[in-house]
Amino acid sequence: MTNHAGAVPESPNRPWWQRLASFAITAAVVVVVFGFVIPQIADYDQVLDHIAGIAAGHWILLGALAVWFLVAYVFVLMTTLPTLRFVEGFVVQTTGTAINNSIPAGGAIALPLQYVMFMSWGFTPSAVTSGLVTAGVWDQLTRMAVPVLAVALIALSGDAAWWMWAVSLVGIAIVGATVWVLIVVLRSETTARRFGGRLDSVTNTALGWINRGPVDVVAATLQFRVNVTSVAGERWKVITLASLLNHAAMVLLFLASLRAVGVSEDDVSTAWVILAVSLGRLLVAIPISPGGLGLVDLGFIGLLTLGWGAGADQALLAAGVLLYRALTFLPPIAVGLASWVFWRANRSWRGDWKVLRRGEVHRSVG
Repeated sequence: MTNHAGAVPESPNRPWWQRLASFAITAAVVVVVFGFVIPQIADYDQVLDHIAGIAAGHWILLGALAVWFLVAYVFVLMTTLPTLRFVEGFVVQTTGTAINNSIPAGGAIALPLQYVMFMSWGFTPSAVTSGLVTAGVWDQLTRMAVPVLAVALIALSGDAAWWMWAVSLVGIAIVGATVWVLIVVLRSETTARRFGGRLDSVTNTALGWINRGPVDVVAATLQFRVNVTSVAGERWKVITLASLLNHAAMVLLFLASLRAVGVSEDDVSTAWVILAVSLGRLLVAIPISPGGLGLVDLGFIGLLTLGWGAGADQALLAAGVLLYRALTFLPPIAVGLASWVFWRANRSWRGDWKVLRRGEVHRSVG
């Protein structure tokens, strides 16, 4: 996010034909993946039989982990937005997730709406920007670090292939470079300005090649520094913990879904599951279908079936993946819709952000 402090992102008004094309592409992906590709991997009747055979104890565990998954990111927001109450974080998070899971390129709609929600509770636009930027930075760092951790666990078991070592080394290099950039930018305004200046020439040269106008990278870098430092300067430890617990919720629910349908540790080890879920989640970033519908499902099944899980029952693997996707995709839509209705109907918690000025952190960031 590169918004200046106080700026509220606007939802782009795309032409009707672009919206129609997005829905058409989403429909095509869903039909191809669920109608043709997955049936070639596993029979749906067998998949449903495996899910129907889940024991009551496993359903209780799955339900508990699904609730944790639903609320885990709320605690990340609470660490990056001072004074944010749980119910507010829950409403804004589930509403945004519902939009992302149901509308192609839903982030363009969800983000402006979330800003409006935060501001309706008295949070200043600059505080929201700082909080969301910091949460996003920590989330991306965790996403990059988890696959490296998974490969390390696999290496300790002696099952790591050469390409895993290569991926691990590349991952370590990327994480290290990212942390180094953060340290450089956050160290002082002088180093941030110097780094932004070097990046400015490279960025604008590249933009010139594609006939795009120049951007002020120095100003964006300095604003990024102010946003992150104002929040993470004294709270980085609790933000890191909340981010790790958020990713742990996803991994544990994925693992529990596989184990519930009968995929054993011998079929797919826990370390492999961590690697699969961390790599498969990268497909969510591809803005083709809402919530990566179809692509992520196929990616998870492919990672488990065509690689280390080739010896396991493919119907079991597909059942575990589709169960996990159902638990993480469908409930947030229903809950998010209810959250949006609740926010619209409840006027008692509204406040003028220009008066309340919630979320501001009063400390020096020089």
